[in-house]
This record gives sequence, C-alpha cells and structure tokens, in this order.
Amino acid sequence: MRYRLAAFDIDGTLVGPSGTLSPATIEAVEGLAGMGVSVAAATARPYELALPTLAPLAGAVTAVIAAAGADIRRASGEPIAQVTLPPEAAGALARLCDAHNWRAVAGTAEGACRRMPTPEARGPAATVASLAEVDLSRTYVIAPFTSPADPAFASLEALVQETGLRGERALTSSGREIVAVTHADAGKGPALRRLCEALGVEPAATAAFGDTEVDLPMIELAGLGVAMGDAPPEVQAAADLVTGTAEEDGVATAIARIWGKA
Repeated sequence: MRYRLAAFDIDGTLVGPSGTLSPATIEAVEGLAGMGVSVAAATARPYELALPTLAPLAGAVTAVIAAAGADIRRASGEPIAQVTLPPEAAGALARLCDAHNWRAVAGTAEGACRRMPTPEARGPAATVASLAEVDLSRTYVIAPFTSPADPAFASLEALVQETGLRGERALTSSGREIVAVTHADAGKGPALRRLCEALGVEPAATAAFGDTEVDLPMIELAGLGVAMGDAPPEVQAAADLVTGTAEEDGVATAIARIWGKA
C-alpha cells in the first residue's frame, strides 16, 4: 500500500540529541512530500516551539500535532482541532509549578511561554516568573520538568488524577524529562484520528513513526507503525517495522523501505 499520510514524532524520531534534522532525514521527508504524501509532525511541544526544528522542512510539512495532541494545526498555523485544559485545572497546575519551583513550558492560544527556561531552550516563547501571570483561559498543554525521582512528583500525579486530565511523561531532545498535562481527550492517537478525518485519509492509509510509549496510540492506530531502534521493547513489539535510531537516520531508512527512494 502507498500510504497517503506519514506522522512522525519529533524528539527521538525526526531528531536525535542534537535537536536538529539531519540532511538524510530532510531529503527523505521532502521526497515523501514530493510524492504527494501528507507529512505530519507530532510532539509534546507547543506549536510555536516545534516550528524552529521543522524549519528545514518548510513546504514539506502538511500539519503539526502539537501540545501532546491537544493542538492540531496546518503548517500555516490554521487550526484543525484543539482541546483545552479547564481553566481552573490550568491555574492549579500553574500554582503547583510555583510551589515546587519547577521549570515548565505552556502552550496557550496567546502563544508559548516558559517558566525558568532551560539553557538549551529554543524557539519563540515568553519567559515568565510564574505561569499564573499568563492568560490560561485557552491552554493546550502545561509541561513541568519533573519525573518520579522528584519527591514532589506525587503531587502532580494526584492533581492529574483528581482533575481527570491526561499526564504523559516524555523526553526533550536534550534528554530532560517532562510531564505533558493536557485535556483527557488529547494524546497522539486521538490527534492522528482527528487529522485523518480532516484530511480525508483512512487511518489504514497512514504510517506513524515513534520512539516512546506516548507514541504507542499513534503507532497502533496507523496502518503501518514504525518504531525507532532505541524504542522500548513494548513499542517495538507493537510496531510493524523497526528501523534505526534517529542518530542512524532511521526515518530515512524506513522511508526508503516503505515508499522506495522517495
């Protein structure tokens, strides 16, 4: 089958620790677009913070599944489907970040913002002392930099459970752990389904690429699931194809195998 839509996780899939696209990946993805395949990038990052990484693919990317699936837009920025956090829950998350002095990133209708930016932070985002200063009435994601190793992590887990939200652990391209908190209806799997509906493509005619557990719903929904070579065993087991790592240009290798020389 000539798959009509290809969805790629960004961190750990399209890009490795360098955080930049390799020439081989750029050539392969541009070749796909040249064949008429729609290309989507999927990430926990707010939309604005995905764009710098995707800039070398300008013209090849059809859509961006941002904010861990809560904010789906065409590459032009035109919204396709969006689900926002309840404002009261977003406010509680902002206060929790302050209470534990967590670094955090938020994606809102007004743009992206950062609390205590990391040294390697890239992309356009306002720096704020507290997310409570931000208009959180339409917030797609709040992602504190924390993990189960943090004694305060249990407070985040409790808040997510009490508010009925979705909390997904993820890694940035630099290897930092975050928890992307979104509406319960978000997630990469539901987002890929919504994108398919918007583009008029059956899920069976899609290929999805990923490297962590948060990519599993997308990989399982797609007609062809591709796991990176360093993906956890359960992700590789769920995939139809296992390719090399991002550092090994695994995306380019898989594209050549699935579509021929794109």
